[in-house]
Amino acid sequence: MSTWLIIAEETVTADGSASHRHVKVVRPVTGNKTREQALVELHKVARSHTPDSLKGTSTVVGRDSDGSFWVLPKNGRGEASCHLRLIEQIRP
Repeated sequence: MSTWLIIAEETVTADGSASHRHVKVVRPVTGNKTREQALVELHKVARSHTPDSLKGTSTVVGRDSDGSFWVLPKNGRGEASCHLRLIEQIRP
């Protein structure tokens, strides 16, 4: 079985032009889980994750067609977004 990582890709646009992207591991999915089991864990994380760039902002969470999640400002205004994804960890 594979080892999975839940990652968050935050994109923040400063001054309406230049954007900054920050990628971090939110948490590993341990216990030799299948991809389907790891996707369940991703769903749990997506429901409760608030990215640093959106703290203090009302957010909405949506699932993308590939099974990943987007955390976006609820009012559609804002300079930040967060994409939560599941990736397989490759060990040499």
